[in-house]
Amino acid sequence: MPFQRSLPIGLAFLLCAVPFSAQIVIDHRYSNTDAQSLIGLPMGSHKTIVDKEGNLKWSQWNLERKPLDTPIGFSSQMDGELAIQAFRGAEPFTVVSQQLHRDRYPFIVSELHAGGLVLKELAFAVDPGAKLGQIPRANSGARGLDVVELAFFNNGVATDQADLKLSGRERNLPGHVVGHMLENGAGEDVALVTDTGGAAVTTEDKGLTLALHLTLEPHAARAIWVELPYEWPASRNGELPQESGTALREKAVADWDALWASGTKVDFPDKRLTDFYYSSIAYVLILTEYDARGDLWALDGPAVYRQYWGRGEYFQARAMEVAGFMRPARESVEHAFHEINDDGEWDFPPASGWPAWDNSAGNAAAVWDYYLFSRDKPWLARAYPYLLRSAAWIRDHREESALEGVDGIPLGARPIHRMIPSRCRTEPDPPLGPGEKPYWFGLLPWSYGDSGLPEGHSFSHNFFAAYAEKVTSEAASVLDHPHDAAWLDREYSDYTSAIRESVRRAVTLETISPPYLPAMPTYPQGAYSQTFLAVYPTGLYAADDPLVTGLIARMEGEEKQGLPTNVAWAGPAGVWAGEAMNMAETYLLRGEKQKAADMLTAALNHSYTTNVWKEEILVDAAAPRACDTPHSKRANMEGTGDMPEAWASANLVLFLRDMLLNERQGKLHLLPGLLSSWVPEGESLVLADAPVTTGGEVNLRVEHANAKLWRVTVDPHSLARDFVLHLPVDVSAVSSVRVNGTAATVEAEVPFQSSRASVTVEVALK
Repeated sequence: MPFQRSLPIGLAFLLCAVPFSAQIVIDHRYSNTDAQSLIGLPMGSHKTIVDKEGNLKWSQWNLERKPLDTPIGFSSQMDGELAIQAFRGAEPFTVVSQQLHRDRYPFIVSELHAGGLVLKELAFAVDPGAKLGQIPRANSGARGLDVVELAFFNNGVATDQADLKLSGRERNLPGHVVGHMLENGAGEDVALVTDTGGAAVTTEDKGLTLALHLTLEPHAARAIWVELPYEWPASRNGELPQESGTALREKAVADWDALWASGTKVDFPDKRLTDFYYSSIAYVLILTEYDARGDLWALDGPAVYRQYWGRGEYFQARAMEVAGFMRPARESVEHAFHEINDDGEWDFPPASGWPAWDNSAGNAAAVWDYYLFSRDKPWLARAYPYLLRSAAWIRDHREESALEGVDGIPLGARPIHRMIPSRCRTEPDPPLGPGEKPYWFGLLPWSYGDSGLPEGHSFSHNFFAAYAEKVTSEAASVLDHPHDAAWLDREYSDYTSAIRESVRRAVTLETISPPYLPAMPTYPQGAYSQTFLAVYPTGLYAADDPLVTGLIARMEGEEKQGLPTNVAWAGPAGVWAGEAMNMAETYLLRGEKQKAADMLTAALNHSYTTNVWKEEILVDAAAPRACDTPHSKRANMEGTGDMPEAWASANLVLFLRDMLLNERQGKLHLLPGLLSSWVPEGESLVLADAPVTTGGEVNLRVEHANAKLWRVTVDPHSLARDFVLHLPVDVSAVSSVRVNGTAATVEAEVPFQSSRASVTVEVALK
């Protein structure tokens, strides 16, 4: 753990394990040591990182002012900061824990100790002018600010002294003390002390430090409040809100309560899962941002990845949809319409243009999912031209791989390899026999590998790109474009046949058993996290396909700390918790509840104590890396990439929802991942106002009424629907199943229909 525990380890473990020791133990035991947290507003332009010492840092390079040629990662330069340093005499306060406010709200509580003194720092973002629970629109004139409460407590029996020192910068210009505030040389606020808590205020370090001195009687408490208005000129400070810090905190709490209440409601018996769900959707919403023209970007992170990837858009937009936030999901999808090239290439991130063909599918799949959830046919008609252009680009550019290595191709017609600024390793190119086609014949052309794969012809890009053609065909059918549907169906069939043939040939290059679904045509053992796109969401391979089973066997044999390795840049040296939850969707489809729950638990325990994840975490620095890149060179338990990682938060929302409710072939599957131990006797679980891709919403309530009875009630929201209930207990323990009082066959999966009214299924135990 990154912090000293305030309780003995054994006692802390017992407390976190009761009363759910049979279900999930969440203790963040594998959290990365270089963690950071985040505060911000949903759809806000300001994202503030809170580091492990409680300092606040931000970048001025938001999307509203971002030049077109800004390279990826530039916004990771934190040119704004408020350093918060507290001392008891010469002894600095040290952080002993960080967590979320009330375990759910995206406000960071850092607890620091020095002798008998305790400092609780609460950092949060608030828009004083916003209506309760309102999701702002672009150019809404929102006036956000960060607020920090610094509450000192004297737990000792004698009077004690505490010193607080504030320093910082805005736009990389240092803050100078002016009265009770820090102001940079350009006349902008860095921080304002709005309530000194009775402290004596002085200036130190040639006017660069605002110092506050507190005298604390035994058992006394004092609070200092600091405000950080977003990019605000000091000359206009009279226009800032006059509410107290306490009022702003309660406003921020009420805003999040109202926002969550407007979406899907989730209530697990284990409150920690409920809190994880709500905090995760909060992070997904915070990690969106409007650009200068009013487009909403779904971002992958607050710093390095303050960018847009189509493949991430699918999971992040879907998370917003299943959580009931349809408007931001739609706006983020519509942003992609303005990023497509005139020839139909749909590739990102826009600032770099690396060829990664899975981005095309991420955008197409996000379009289709929004239609499925909303059933907005006029909207689909507006989106359709973008789908069609992208599908045509995929069809046409598959010709490039068909020409690679073929004799007789004239010099000017030979395929090129696009410029890629980084390298992982060279894609193997085994010799071919006379007349033998390239291993990647019929796939998309040479591209960026990403996630630890060599640049070349990754199967994940092709699995997802083929899915783009599939959903475009489905859109053509919905919109009554039979000509388009016909050529799209032919193209999809031809493309998937080429993929399967390439997979067949790749399997012959494998050196271990059993045969497994490969990562690349000539490098089957490559990092395989994205390979599961073949199962979820594309359905190109069935979850129980022998090659998928072989891949899972290989994955399980290489696990460390409960998660698979060899999933990205770190190779066998690291794990990727957020991606593991995506892969665990395959366990759900295979009906392997315990394995799905175990992977979820491991992923949760790789999160930081503020319910956020970094991308990869090094767990065995002595093991080889997939790529010899700077960001894969870390010590054990250090992370790579950005933090919070939006993919991880989105995948947590999706996975918890899919464990309770997911869609397959037009039917709604109930409780496919629920373990009976998750709902102890006398407890209940609720999922309410949950959007589904069959249209509309459903409610679900699961009651473990007593030792002999489970009751599952589903409200279809006045629509006729087909359901499949996965029994929450082992079928061998069941004596009878009744659907609305009528006896049903006792099976592990119980199908039934609703005729617009609620249905209650009672499961009696032997």
